[in-house]
Amino acid sequence: MKYLKRLTEISLLIFVFLLPWQTKLILRPDINNFNEISLYLSQIVLLLTIIFFLSYQLLKKREDKKVPKIWYFLGVLEIFYFISFFFAQDKLLATYSFIVLLFGLTLFYLLRVGLNKAQYEDSCFNRVRAIYVFLTSIFLHSVLGIYQFLTQSSFANKYFGLASHDPQVLGTSVIEASSGRWLRAYGGFDHPNIFGGVLVFALLLTAFLLAKRKIINSRIQAYGLLLMFVSYFVYLTALFFTFSRAAWLAFFVGLIFLAVGIVRKEDKWVRGRFFILIFFSIVLFLLAALPYKDLIGSRLTADSRLEQISLTERTSQVFSAKNVIKKNPIFGIGAGNYVNFVEKEFDAKNDFVQPVHNSYLLLWAESGILSLLALLLFIYFLIRDGRRQTFSLAVIVALLLLMIFEHWFFSLPFGIIFFFFILGVI
Repeated sequence: MKYLKRLTEISLLIFVFLLPWQTKLILRPDINNFNEISLYLSQIVLLLTIIFFLSYQLLKKREDKKVPKIWYFLGVLEIFYFISFFFAQDKLLATYSFIVLLFGLTLFYLLRVGLNKAQYEDSCFNRVRAIYVFLTSIFLHSVLGIYQFLTQSSFANKYFGLASHDPQVLGTSVIEASSGRWLRAYGGFDHPNIFGGVLVFALLLTAFLLAKRKIINSRIQAYGLLLMFVSYFVYLTALFFTFSRAAWLAFFVGLIFLAVGIVRKEDKWVRGRFFILIFFSIVLFLLAALPYKDLIGSRLTADSRLEQISLTERTSQVFSAKNVIKKNPIFGIGAGNYVNFVEKEFDAKNDFVQPVHNSYLLLWAESGILSLLALLLFIYFLIRDGRRQTFSLAVIVALLLLMIFEHWFFSLPFGIIFFFFILGVI
């Protein structure tokens, strides 16, 4: 029993470390990631973790408890995700998307039950340990992202899921300024906006852990605190170099909500350390911004050629999403089928089609309005849950804000699983 419990936690921690890495076996290739079907290394480890955890749950004694409301709404989401399969043009892709959703839902259940504070002695996982492993993995991505921006180059490695990015090649995410085309930091992710979004959560979690740490009893703990402090500013630098406006905004708003939570729930020492950290964060951001004022101006004023194209495309995507939703507003056009549907229905096969940059509209278009409502009610009751940590509201608000501007939470396998992972650890 104890051996199975330990095995479950070890496999979970391995999964958490591997989650940000895009190591995968492509089973059905496509010209874009949205129609691609792949088997990720992290998914294999997650499957093993699920098997170990469910075996452990079956062996231990369980008490009958009232089922929280969040599970009913997740059940509705799952049902309508499944129903959308019957309206999908590419049913194999819809099946794959549904399986990925099941992975995400099971991961949330695994974390929710395994991190149960009320039964800590029976818990399989340690929340802080899982967060530290996640932060360690993101630290490596951050170092890589800083290297990519400073050298204006990146290298490919199939074993780590890394792709090469050349700022002179069309299709690479760059900033165009009077000084030329500048490569944005990708880290090991498919796009700088995804990297920036993940960094937002790494920063919020690290800021809370740094402020919360009260007593240092040994030299090892002192070194650990120093390492975490350094890691925080590495994450912050990498976030700056992604030049993701949505991520910058989400981090700023998340910090405000984190500050409110710390002021309301923590003592004056924690509050003091947190606001000192915020002060140094502002100083670092300003120091990093000074050499790249023209790049920041290009991103914020959005008056350059590429920025205008980006804004035009996003506006066009919203109108396109409305037309897609009109086709089947109740049940959607099939999970994972948005890009495939637009390419066929609107004769856009020769264009580079992306999902609408809004996770709410994307979920509505693919699996219907009831699926979207179920997700929103799930998040609402999750916010009301008394088990939440101090940092939980800041994380949820940052997530909800990013979903307004980004589609990857429900357009990519990593995004779906990461969505339920980050909600599971709070």
